[in-house]
Amino acid sequence: MHTYIHTYIHTYIHTYIHTYVHTYIHTYIHTYIHTYIMEEPTCSCGKGVQTTDHTIYECNRLTKERDRLKRTVTRTNRWPITKRDLIRRHYKEFTEFINDIQFDKLKVE
Repeated sequence: MHTYIHTYIHTYIHTYIHTYVHTYIHTYIHTYIHTYIMEEPTCSCGKGVQTTDHTIYECNRLTKERDRLKRTVTRTNRWPITKRDLIRRHYKEFTEFINDIQFDKLKVE
């Protein structure tokens, strides 16, 4: 019984996290939009392609939001941290990072 409940909870949480990340990050990332709508996947910051990695770790338009996340993460881990560990170990802080993003700042003008 314990194994079944553990598996169920793990599966539910994994599915929820995947859905959350997909909904709030991937669907707003320019590379994804590029596939269907736009010609260029260049980030509006002008420093590279707007991928999930670029948005989380590099985009200079999100420096303030990223610095808050980094301060929390570096209390227990090194930065940069893998996306997997970021979600597993710092889920609350990562969701705050996502919710703090003003996606209008990432639009190419």
